[in-house]
Amino acid sequence: VAAAPRRRGDRPRAARCRVVESLYSNSAYHGAAMCAAHIATELEAFLALVERKHGLTRSAIARRGCYLSHETGTHATPASSCAANEIHALRQCFGADDLRRLVLVNTKCLTGHPMAVGVEDVVAALALSRPRTPPPPCPAGTVVDEYFGGGLTLCGDGARPCSYALRFAAGFGSQVAFVLYASA
Repeated sequence: VAAAPRRRGDRPRAARCRVVESLYSNSAYHGAAMCAAHIATELEAFLALVERKHGLTRSAIARRGCYLSHETGTHATPASSCAANEIHALRQCFGADDLRRLVLVNTKCLTGHPMAVGVEDVVAALALSRPRTPPPPCPAGTVVDEYFGGGLTLCGDGARPCSYALRFAAGFGSQVAFVLYASA
């Protein structure tokens, strides 16, 4: 439980959510790069597990959820950046229509890449306790790399209900973890 930010005189408010499902895997692909195919395969396996075990479709997640990315906001090349690998996996697993509905949230554009990947879990809990998509951390006029193409909803406007948060974390050696949170 994380305490939500508050104004002077406000009572503390707890952020509440529940873990629907999680998946961790390691392809041992490479010590310093992510494997796009591995990320897409594992995301597909995770979403299929959620659909089969919990009856929750990827369309429902896209319509009422947000995706908390691992990427840092620094795009090196289409072949090696975390962002490119994540967008590839999202496009492959959600398809164009559902991906257009899914709000992509990134905290590392504000924090940089801290050791470990726990900041996004707190943001997910807070977003689900509101229940609205997180407000945009991206500055107005942010330019989206043309490699990523259109059909992406970056950051959100804070106005759409948010019932699910899909969380992705990655590490060297193509270690990947997915967690799906839902509002409690």
